[in-house]
Amino acid sequence: MKILFLIVTLYLLAGQITSLYAYNNDNDLPEIAPPQYSAQAVVLMDANTGMVLYQSGEGERLYPASITKVMTALVVLEQIDDLSERVEFSDRAVYTTPRYTSNIAMNARETLSVYEALNALMLASANEVSLALAEHVSGSIEAFVELMNRRAQSLGAYDTYFVNPSGLPAEGQVTTAYDFALIMREAVRHPMFVDIISARRFDIPPTERQPDVRMLRNTNELIHPGPLFNPYVIGSKTGWTTLAGHTLVTYARQDDRRLIVSVLGGSTPGQFNDTTALLNFGFALPFVPTQIFDSAANTPTVPVYQHMEDGRKQIGHATLRANEDIYFDLPAGFNMADLRYNLSVPQALIAPVQEGDDLGRVTIYVRGVRIGDAQLLAVESVQEYYPSIAEAPYTPYLYVAETDIANNTPDVVYYAHESSLLPAWLDDYLLLLTIPLGVSAFTLFASLLLARRRKYSRRMLHARYARYPEYYRYR
Repeated sequence: MKILFLIVTLYLLAGQITSLYAYNNDNDLPEIAPPQYSAQAVVLMDANTGMVLYQSGEGERLYPASITKVMTALVVLEQIDDLSERVEFSDRAVYTTPRYTSNIAMNARETLSVYEALNALMLASANEVSLALAEHVSGSIEAFVELMNRRAQSLGAYDTYFVNPSGLPAEGQVTTAYDFALIMREAVRHPMFVDIISARRFDIPPTERQPDVRMLRNTNELIHPGPLFNPYVIGSKTGWTTLAGHTLVTYARQDDRRLIVSVLGGSTPGQFNDTTALLNFGFALPFVPTQIFDSAANTPTVPVYQHMEDGRKQIGHATLRANEDIYFDLPAGFNMADLRYNLSVPQALIAPVQEGDDLGRVTIYVRGVRIGDAQLLAVESVQEYYPSIAEAPYTPYLYVAETDIANNTPDVVYYAHESSLLPAWLDDYLLLLTIPLGVSAFTLFASLLLARRRKYSRRMLHARYARYPEYYRYR
């Protein structure tokens, strides 16, 4: 009986050890309960990598409502550098905006700065402000909408089409939850945009036609103290129309993790609750510390030259290596093929090169977002070369080296050599003098040839006159 009990105990213990070993070696991740939501379509995206962490109905075309203004603000920030410029409100911007929709009661020919207008656009969702900004940037609302659609296509938001910059109901104005996550991910790359959407309140000072201060309150309940407050939310843009329902796109951060949540076709306060549920799910997901750059496997080389009395000469190569491996917390299951590396290195170096010299930089991107970088240092020294015997120098002619590499392919520098028996500076001067000397020689040759031709013609004329004097006398 004791022997049987011992056998069973050893079997169970072996099973636990085997399970633990499999977990540690297969990187099995604990299962997390999926989020609960009520909206028609939702997308949870990692802002650092662009990887979708959760989605439902992401490809369904729906009305965006006022989250359209995220794209409006993005285009304005990309087109205008000076946010102190004054925006004048036209009759069209003021009087074509229905008064029952979101507005800040602007008057025709009243002005705001671009910065004030952007705050009114994103915090109060003012529709007349979106039209005025469109006219200020492009001259007309229609031209500005064309910019919005081109920008959406460039971001990969292929199922999105805008008809107006406000998001008011219009035939054909549609988007998807995935597309707007892409648009929000691009917008939060602008620090000014993040500063604006994170403000709880903003006061517009008196203008030439409004003596009172306009006090704006952010319509995003996730950043206001209360039952819906979420401490990780940086900012959001709300939207609502009868056709679209409640829409919400949100940017949140917890330590180094940045998430985007897009909610379409929701209810109130369901859009806020859905967003919080998705964020809780996203922040609970395991992010794995991953080596995104191996310094030992990526060692570009750069040719090293030396100036000598009789020309330039290549004396070796300098091998560059990152001062450290680069790690980044990536979502489990991330596709490493999405990483892009940019090596910024010189095409050539002049001796001496000392070990440890900072000679370049490597930057790692994921879908256009920088997630890491490191210095490139010289691995060993390359000293000046002093030949013991006279050598015929050669002048290197470098081809342009490709420095943007992908998939950990090392950079390669190609170069050719052309022999030269003259110093490099003399070669350069001769090249500069070749064209004028050639033109002068041709001009001199043509002048001599023409003078000889004239002399021959004169001699022949004299000979004819001497032979036929009577004929030429009366001519």
